[in-house]
Amino acid sequence: MASTSPADRRPSTRFDPTSIDLTEFDVVKAVRGTLNLGGTLAGRATELAKDATYVTVGLGLLGYQRAQVRRRELERALRR
Repeated sequence: MASTSPADRRPSTRFDPTSIDLTEFDVVKAVRGTLNLGGTLAGRATELAKDATYVTVGLGLLGYQRAQVRRRELERALRR
């Protein structure tokens, strides 16, 4: 009987950002909720835009790195 490691028993779940459903997301409610903590609407909108930019750049970098890894794997496979 072959033993299996804990990694073999775990279900393979990978985060897929394209599966996020934002159709019911209420931006106005999110902004108003943070205004109660203090600050102006323009200031909060600026912070939200900055956060969205950081997330977008971060996901872009992760995608680029993933493509580089796939390219290297393909190069290695073709050299064999």
